Amino acid sequence: MLNTKIQTVCGEIRPDQLGYCQMHEHIFVRHTPAAVSNPALCFDNEEKSIKELQDYYSNGGRTIIDAQPWSAGRDIRVLARLSQASGVQIVASTGYHLLIFYSTDHWIHFADMHQLTDLFIRELTTGAECQNLKIITPDLRAGIVKAAIPAEGPVGRYEILLRSAAQAAAVTGVPLLIHTEKGKNAIPAVQVCKEEGMQTERIVICHADRQAENLVYHEAIAETGVYLDYDTIHRLAYHDDQQECELISHMIGAGYGNRLLLSLDTTAKRLRSYGGGIGLDYILTTFLDQLKTFGVSAENLQLMVNENPMRVFTQ
Repeated sequence: MLNTKIQTVCGEIRPDQLGYCQMHEHIFVRHTPAAVSNPALCFDNEEKSIKELQDYYSNGGRTIIDAQPWSAGRDIRVLARLSQASGVQIVASTGYHLLIFYSTDHWIHFADMHQLTDLFIRELTTGAECQNLKIITPDLRAGIVKAAIPAEGPVGRYEILLRSAAQAAAVTGVPLLIHTEKGKNAIPAVQVCKEEGMQTERIVICHADRQAENLVYHEAIAETGVYLDYDTIHRLAYHDDQQECELISHMIGAGYGNRLLLSLDTTAKRLRSYGGGIGLDYILTTFLDQLKTFGVSAENLQLMVNENPMRVFTQ
């Protein structure tokens, strides 16, 4: 199935309305068990999130893909209010995250594959779930599926979850974002998704750029036909922006510019309005200029932040 429309939290848009887009962000996240050990994973002040989005919009940002799935801190009603207040189009995620985001008695640990797939499809087609399995908000829908694998890859419970997410994405024709740990076992995860009927052109592998040394592995992932979302920009715990620029420049030179996406994978530590170090607009205000100094052309910049995101949804 190919889509001619993209579902945002404020309704459908045409692909040519997507504009400048960061493909893996978090702009408002409720408290989850993951925030107990990492408080930066909870940032739930609407005014601060609106300010962050307004700055992003004023510097040219038009769309973000919010990668926090339902029941793992997502509040789709708030996302709709943030979009309306800022003008930024927000695409919400269904699917699942790493299991550390859920309590030990949460249904994500026990629901069978059919139940999971059905839930994800309903979020994309009927109405987004809100707070628990019994409440549906028919005026709001998700527009993309989120999945996650640990460093060990799609094994055990994670294989069931990934297959369910891939089935839902394949049936509805929307993209699938896959959280990875530095890209580890991304290729086996792609194979699982293909077995469930997914086109590789609709799969986005996230966080592979948390390692920027093994360039051959980046090429191997791109060679499968998926997109690589480079979202470790200015995450200095992993590497600096120069290494990120070198990685992107290498991948473009190797012929994979049409497989690259850019974003920040924001947390409270990275959002300026929450006291963080950079801000949602950092790519627009700073990083794109850095890429130019590495010889990345305006055409390739446009490819990564506008044309490639549009193709993920529509090709």
